Amino acid sequence: MATFQEREISTSDGAPASLYRLDWDKTSWFYTNADAPIARQEIVGDQMQEVVYEPRAIQDSGVTQGTSGQNDFTMDGPSDLDIVRLFRGSPPAETIWFTVRRVHDNPADAPIYWKGIVTNVKRPKPASCQVIGRPLSAFLKRTGLRLCWTKECPHFLYGPGCYVDKAAFAAAGTVAAFDAASITVALAEGRPAGWFRGGFVEWTANDDGTMERRMIEDEAESAEGVKLSIMGIVDFLDPGQALTAYPGCNRTPEDCKNKFNNKLNYGGFENMPGASPFDTPIW
Repeated sequence: MATFQEREISTSDGAPASLYRLDWDKTSWFYTNADAPIARQEIVGDQMQEVVYEPRAIQDSGVTQGTSGQNDFTMDGPSDLDIVRLFRGSPPAETIWFTVRRVHDNPADAPIYWKGIVTNVKRPKPASCQVIGRPLSAFLKRTGLRLCWTKECPHFLYGPGCYVDKAAFAAAGTVAAFDAASITVALAEGRPAGWFRGGFVEWTANDDGTMERRMIEDEAESAEGVKLSIMGIVDFLDPGQALTAYPGCNRTPEDCKNKFNNKLNYGGFENMPGASPFDTPIW
């Protein structure tokens, strides 16, 4: 049997097909533009297993040699692809990884052709969609964020530098009601007003165990529980479903000390003068 390289460079023996894999947290979708399903062994999660690439009417933009490596990769397909639903409103919180392989006649010999992340899904026509991917090389050349001197804490809550254990502040509840922009949650009482403002809420989006998250913009008491105003559009949620809410932080020394008992890790400089030397020069 000819190798992939021999078939790829041949002018007559090649029968190329593309394999498209989309990974959204614990959910994975597999498509191919071949005319029949293609099965191969791949790692899903942390286990090697057989996956089947489903044949769909798909075409892509391909990869052009000699470019900067930062051009978007587009995949055009039917509008009933599962990923389309994720972009009907607010994009999902988790990154969607996009992997494209090329194969000829041997599914085991299918090297990676392109890899990146999905940045958007468009609907150019009612019956079609366009999945837009950005290559990893485009992110490697970005300028990193600099840590600035500020009065407020610059650390990401529950992240590196902050060190607050979010599990210690998790508040489990059930969905009492929801609409496109808010979720009313039945939670235990005893928290100060505005406790969750600036925090986030997460829930299981499907049977695979993939988590969806949304930031909490504001909160208000209601007869059914705590009404959380959500940044973005609520999706993949049902009444009575379990979810978890996490409090927010206003990035002040008082919140860091009194709310999270984390003053030693406060990243701001609370004693900075309020006046800038560039506004009132002394020379």
